[in-house]
Parts: sequence; structure tokens; C-alpha cells
Amino acid sequence: MSTEQGGYEAAAGQRSRLTGIGRQVGEIASRIGNEGAAGTVTTLLERLDNDAFHVMVVGDFKRGKSTFVNALLGAQVLPVKATPATAVITEVRYGDTRSAQLWREDAAAPESVDPARLTDLITVNNQARDERNPYVKAEVFWPLELCRHNVVLIDSPGLNEHATRDEITLAHLVKADAVIFLQHAIAPMSISESSFLTSYLDAHDPFFVFTYFDAIDPRDRDDVTHSARRRITDLRGDDRDRDRFHFVDGRSALRAREAGDAEGFRRSGVAELEEALEHYLSTERHKVKLLSPARALRGVTSDLARSVPYELALLDTRTEDLESRWQAAQEPLRALREQARQITSDTRNQTRMLQDRVETLLGGYLATLADRVPVFAAEVQITTKLGMNPIKVKERAEKVAREIAEGIAKRVEEKVAEWVRTSLEPVVHQDLGRIAGQLDGELASFEARLDQLRVQLVDPQDAASIGESQEEAPLQRFLAGVGGFVFGGVAGGMVGARFGAREALRTMPMAVVIALAWLLTPFGLPTLIAATVIHGVWQGGQSGSRLEQRMREAIGREMATRITMEAPTQAREAAQAFADATMEPFATAVSSGLDDRMTELTRAVDSARTAREQGVEAVEQRRSELKQLEDELRRTGESIGDIVDELAMM
Repeated sequence: MSTEQGGYEAAAGQRSRLTGIGRQVGEIASRIGNEGAAGTVTTLLERLDNDAFHVMVVGDFKRGKSTFVNALLGAQVLPVKATPATAVITEVRYGDTRSAQLWREDAAAPESVDPARLTDLITVNNQARDERNPYVKAEVFWPLELCRHNVVLIDSPGLNEHATRDEITLAHLVKADAVIFLQHAIAPMSISESSFLTSYLDAHDPFFVFTYFDAIDPRDRDDVTHSARRRITDLRGDDRDRDRFHFVDGRSALRAREAGDAEGFRRSGVAELEEALEHYLSTERHKVKLLSPARALRGVTSDLARSVPYELALLDTRTEDLESRWQAAQEPLRALREQARQITSDTRNQTRMLQDRVETLLGGYLATLADRVPVFAAEVQITTKLGMNPIKVKERAEKVAREIAEGIAKRVEEKVAEWVRTSLEPVVHQDLGRIAGQLDGELASFEARLDQLRVQLVDPQDAASIGESQEEAPLQRFLAGVGGFVFGGVAGGMVGARFGAREALRTMPMAVVIALAWLLTPFGLPTLIAATVIHGVWQGGQSGSRLEQRMREAIGREMATRITMEAPTQAREAAQAFADATMEPFATAVSSGLDDRMTELTRAVDSARTAREQGVEAVEQRRSELKQLEDELRRTGESIGDIVDELAMM
């Protein structure tokens, strides 16, 4: 049964098949003695075991996110309040019993809490809205049918309600497999929602869910749905989000779920969304998540299959010939190690150069952007009016200052995200293509010299069986051979993995924007300005529009100065975050691959020498074992190929 037909169950079955095959390959690698390959398979299996479907619900505050998540879960799991509620990221996972745990920042382990206390512990304190919650994440474990299918449902703090909580949401958006963008059906696609969609969801294909649809007069619903669709297609194009629009009644859905009313649940619109979500996760996202480790496992199996005939050839070599050839191979082997060190050094130099380029470009853009901040200050829309009452002017002026500062910070954030998407990403991908081409040539040269050395160690009649060509390019084989974990990131784009480039784009804007979060926190620039600039402006004793104008000018100047001063630091930190998340794993993968290949050559020679030293019986026993492993590798290779073909045809 295909995953298109079987949904979550079929996807789980396919994942289970691959996991079972992976365990067989790991066992074969250990029996051969190839610890590098065995470690790679262990990494892949851990990834398969832990890589759940992450479904994140995002949207402005008070759009009914927690109610909607509870409707999907079929139980009142998350706290729901009449005021902005969720203050931390909340992940709902499957558990046989109901439990919850909370994570503090930099904590080594979570704190177990009674799920009934979540409302008190993770909701916004409306008496002290700027107060940062001591927890950064909540995990709730519940015996829920949706989560039983390897789905983690993530409820996020409301956007555009508080800068720090926006930062929390953005930091977790990177790992989302599916995004549900919740909006109010009566007033969809506000300015802030439009900005969030274009700035942060361009690399995603979100489900657009419009809540409170029940509050709209049935006679007006066609117009409302048409208008909501048009607002989004105007931003993203007509064809991109076809069949991704859902108009729902979350409260009715939750009541129907709790009452076991299947028909009422379907009328709410949530059932249709649930089916669309299952189809997407069990097909498109399942393919993305499974194809990479499947290809990596195929690469490991292929390398193991090549190593068996080689070790058999070594076993057939006379002891004195093998000893003399191995001694003669030491100098070429040292040259290979030197070449490997040079490739590793070149790769890390290229990584640093790309990091430096990102830093330079971003720093220059921020410095240029600072010149536009006074214009942003003049254009910010504010809700607080100063009025003419001298008693309240200072109090209101502080609120106005905060609104202006936060409005400027939001514009800066939007501009940076847009620049990353339209200007930085093309440059980075061009550089990645150049790095990939150069590295592929260097790895091909290394492998050619290694194969030549391998051939020189065996008898001429056995040489033909160990020099078989490989289908994949050298770079792709190296990445697959160390676990394939970078296929979902920048390296995936470098070697042309079908989904690699797009997956990589998710991380880059987030790395930059999160590094700029100092602009948005209540302890950052807005508060500083409210505490300093306001006082200087207030000394003039003015009120009304003139005071507001002076405040805009003063705050604009101060923020422009701060951005200019902080640009080098912020650019450096953003570039470092980008390199750490993408290029560093890639460089490490190449280095490990080089080491593993040379280690395996030495291991194969040592194994053959040991067997020959122990006598004919030991040689025959090892030969029989290798023949059996060769047959097992052929079968497992075919099984992996079947899964890869199934995924490729989805």
C-alpha cells in the first residue's frame, strides 16, 4: 500500500521497513569490522527513531490557536484564556499517560509538573506583560490519536503581541514540517500577518486556517472566503497554495470531539483540514524526511558491498606478497593522508570565506538600512494619542515612544528578512555551487588515488573486481557515507538533492533575524529609548502633534545610531549562526569521510594479514563469512533500492 492510500499508517510502515534494514546493515558493518560505517548507521537509526512530524500552529495573538489545537487533539489539553495566553512554545507529544514537563533556558533536564498547573505556569501574566516567563518550552504527553502517528503538535505564542514571544516562535519555525497559519475569518491578513507571511513563510507551504467562521452570516461566507483567498494569492501567486485554505469553527470542533459527534466535527471544517494535513505529512513531508536517510543508507551499503570483494582479494594474496606490497604502500598512504588534510583545510577555508562574505554583506546592508530608520519612524502607525492633558502627557508619551520604537524594529526585521531572501540567498547559492564543483574534483582525485593504491595491494587477476564505478558523484557519496544528515541543509542543495536547496533556505533568514532579536526584546532598544530619549523630549514641555513629531525624530535618530553601531556585531553573530547550522556540519562530514576511507583500507589489510597468520582454516572461515555477508548486502541493497524507488515515485 502506498502512503497516498494508507496515510500515517503506510508512512509508519515504510519508515519501519527502512529502520529494520538499517539495523541489518549496521550488523553487517560490525561483522565486517567497519566501525565507521557501523557508526554512520547508528546515527541514521537515531535520526529515524527521533524524527517526528512537527506541525506548528502560528498566528497573531487571540486568533484561537490553543482552542484550535485542542480541537485537533480532541481534548482540552492546552490552556485557553480570554486574554493573550500562551507565553512559551508548547509541544504536544504522544504518551500512554498524561504528563507534562517544562524546560528552563540552558537547563540540562526538564522539570516534571502536573498538567493541571500549565495554565498558571506557561500563560502570559497580564499584570506584568514585559516579564519574561522563566520557561522556554513546555512538553505535554497525552494519549492522543493524532500524536500516536509520530506527530508533534506545536502551539506557539501569539505573534505581534510581544517582541520576546515573537522571537520564541521564529526560533522554532525552522524545524516545522507543516505550518498552520491561523487567522480570524472576519478580519484576515492584517498588516502584521501579511508581513509575517512574506518574511518568514516563503520557504513553507502553510495551511491557511480561518477561525470563527461560524460568526459570519451564511449569506456573506462566499464573499469572505473569496476575499481571504485573494489577499493571500496576491502575495504568493495564484497556484502556489491551491487547496490550502480551510474555514473552521474551532470551538464547535472541540465540543464535537469531546462528545464523540463525528458529524458535528465534520461540519466544523476541522475534519477536512485534518485529512489534508495527514495527506501532506504522509506523502510530501514523509518523502523529504525519509528519502535522505534512505539514500544515505544505500550509500553505506554500496561502500560495504565494494569492500567485501576487496577483502576477499586480499585473502587470496600470498602472505609475503601482501607484506611487501603493504610496506611499499606506506609512502603513497602518507601522501593520501596529506591530500586528505589539504582537502579538509581547503573545505574549512571555503567555509570561513563564505561566512566572512555573509558577514560583510549583512553588515553593509544594516549600515545602509540605518539611514532609512528616520523614514520608518515617520511612517509608523501608532494607536496611543498624546492628547492635551498635561497630567497624562508623560505617561502617554512613554507608550507612544514604545510603539514607535517597536514599529521601527518591526520594519527593520521585515526589511532584513526580505533582503536575505532576495539578495543574500542567490549569492550564497552561487558560492555553494562553486565550492561544490571544486570539492567534487578534489574528492574524485582522492578516490582515484585511493583506488589505485588498493589495486596495487592485490594480485592482478583480482584487480578488476574491486574498481567498480559508482553512480553518485564523489561529494554525494561522502555525505551519504557519514549519515546524510546534511542532505536536508545547505549540502543537500550543493549536491542537487531534490529538496535540499529549499530546506536550506529555511535556516538562513531565521539565523539572521534571530541574531537581530535585540531590536525586538522588551529589554533591548525600545525600552532603552523609552527610558532615555523620552526624558529629553519631555523636558521641552510640549504636547500634541508637535511632541509626537519630535519623539519620532529623536527615536529615529537614536535607533539609526544604535543599528549603525551594532551592525558589525550583529552581522558577525548572524554569519556565525548560519555557518554553525549549515556549513560546519558539511565540512565535518567531508573530513570524517576522508578519515573513514583510509581507516577502512588499513582495517581490510590488517584483517587479511591476521587471518593468514592464523593459518588456512582461519582464512577459509573469514572467506566463508565474507561470502555470506556479500549475499546479505546484495539483498539489503535491493530492499533499500525498492524503498528509494517508492519514495521517488511519490
